[in-house]
Amino acid sequence: MNSSRNFFTIIAFSLFISQSVAQDLLESEKWKSFFEEKAYLKNGAEITDDKFWEIDESYTYYDKYTLLIIFVDGKTEEFEWQYDGLSSLLNKKKALLDENFERLEKENIAYIVFDDYLLRNANMGNSIAGDFTFVLCEGPLSIYREYYTSPITRENTASGLMFTMDGRLVKDFYLGKFEKKAAKLVGDYSELSEKIKSRKAGYFNTQEDILRIAAEYNQWVKENNVYRYDDWAGLQFDR
Repeated sequence: MNSSRNFFTIIAFSLFISQSVAQDLLESEKWKSFFEEKAYLKNGAEITDDKFWEIDESYTYYDKYTLLIIFVDGKTEEFEWQYDGLSSLLNKKKALLDENFERLEKENIAYIVFDDYLLRNANMGNSIAGDFTFVLCEGPLSIYREYYTSPITRENTASGLMFTMDGRLVKDFYLGKFEKKAAKLVGDYSELSEKIKSRKAGYFNTQEDILRIAAEYNQWVKENNVYRYDDWAGLQFDR
């Protein structure tokens, strides 16, 4: 089962909403192609702290942009947004033109699609504590870049990589040596684990290498434990 089918599966079988309502927008050609082509993974992976504000400034302030909101209960809805900065996307609900959105709790939002980016709500439950996260890699092992920003001063912008395994946050990943923690995380794939422990070229503590590790691990799961891979869904809600 490919990840786009997995994505629709988790939406369809949400505990809180029927299949037909959950999939209305996601099955439309516009959004279905977005999740099938997955340009957001490449776009998200290319963002760095240095480039963050360059991307932010590439949009015209107060022009209207379409957002796709994916709620934790599986509902989807489109809103118009008057752009006033990526860091305010989840903090200034008044920027969304639909007046009903002001009454929604942001904790009820799981993901936001903005242009060619997929943003995970960092305030969904207590899973991740930053302002928002870009989705960089999807699979049983998923990778996100979490941002902490100051929308007023644009100072002290910081980010870090966050990990989920089978939809659950990997806590305190960077407490200790990377080689030890990363090798343990993918320990059931002994060959990959050994590459990390032995510090083989291409398996270091860089974003590029971490995404390579995640891709190799996810492919190994798909080839060796198809049932576990099929249980993973393309977008993860708190469960």
